[in-house]
Amino acid sequence: MISARGTTEKVRRGESPSKEELSALVGGYLSGAVSREEMTDFLRAVCACGLSDQATIDLTDVMLRSGDTLTFTPREYPYADKHSTGGLADSTTLIVAPIVASCGVPFLKMSGRKLGHTGGTIDKLELFKGLRTELTVEEAERVVDETGVAVIAQSKDLVPADKALYKLRDETNTVKSLPLIASSVVSKKLASGADVLVLDVKTGKGAFMERVEESVKLAALMTDILFASGKQAAAVISDMNSPLGDYVGGVLEVGDALDVLAGKRGRLRTLALVLASHLLSMAKGIPLADAEKEAEEALASGRAEKKLREMISAQGGETALFDGNIRAKYKKNILHSVRAKEDGYLAGIDCVSLGYIARDAERQGAYGIFAPYKIGDFVKKDAPIFTLYGDAPVTEDIKERLEKAARLSETPVPPFPLVYEVVERKEPPRRS
Repeated sequence: MISARGTTEKVRRGESPSKEELSALVGGYLSGAVSREEMTDFLRAVCACGLSDQATIDLTDVMLRSGDTLTFTPREYPYADKHSTGGLADSTTLIVAPIVASCGVPFLKMSGRKLGHTGGTIDKLELFKGLRTELTVEEAERVVDETGVAVIAQSKDLVPADKALYKLRDETNTVKSLPLIASSVVSKKLASGADVLVLDVKTGKGAFMERVEESVKLAALMTDILFASGKQAAAVISDMNSPLGDYVGGVLEVGDALDVLAGKRGRLRTLALVLASHLLSMAKGIPLADAEKEAEEALASGRAEKKLREMISAQGGETALFDGNIRAKYKKNILHSVRAKEDGYLAGIDCVSLGYIARDAERQGAYGIFAPYKIGDFVKKDAPIFTLYGDAPVTEDIKERLEKAARLSETPVPPFPLVYEVVERKEPPRRS
């Protein structure tokens, strides 16, 4: 007879539990046959001792089969999707999705809401007044029929095992485990139905994985699982020691993405093009260089901006935010500025703190924070490192926290690369 305790002891001994054992454990926890304490013991064992690649693949499949799996109407090219492990000022979906769709590849993504210090794509989309994100798969496919792209809220019926386990991991401090992170992310991606996926794996002080080596291991593990499940996948290891874009806060982040679609350059644009290019290369089976040219042309020509307008309208949203004059109103009133006391180089940004400051300030009536400088940039005396915009005063606590969120150095500081590495799974995945 399979027992939860026996499965946990296997993990502690460094042995690989079978798929049957993992299925009994997860299924038992969902049904109540396995207690919270027994499942917590298992999660702690995995955090301490790890899981083999095969056991992680099996755990992912067990979680996937706990709920519905979406399938879409076949089209000329396979459906594309992207996932970010969570970053600050990251609105790449609003850029990548219309680029890919305007190049003929269907893009249908299920996105989440804000989590921790990072903003959620669904929260940002709902800033387009009237836009519906709670669409059925049939409704989403009709939007794809009309525009080639849809971004909707995650279905409650997909991967219930992940929802239950993630809640327990969060409550028991068993989140930081590569096998548990990988099975959580990939089970949701597999359930969502896309065949071509790019993963944006963040690394740095503002990311879940602070060290590049950890991020590469996670990326390799996730792409292995996706490849083993018949998917094409690439993972981009990108920097999160500085905010990706120039603005932190829902409506300002949306405006930043729209500015990129209208021609603005910078890190946000560069990373969006990298992600879109890999999706186009895999979906169309073309060299990456050709995909890069397609993505660049879609952005430069305005086709991507037009495509996002179409998607917003098709999902019931108003397109007023595409008007630059309307977006400018959100930056009309300065609530607080953090200015450099001396000339110096930006040596550190507390991205986690900055994200929470922006969220707390929004609750008090602010719109967000302008943060144009990145690690390594030279900042002149009195230049505003952070600028908080809004229509209602915020508390002194917000201002004090904002003052502490950046650190300058008298000596030059080397900048971090935007992209450290790209992990692609074109060969059979490794097994341990």
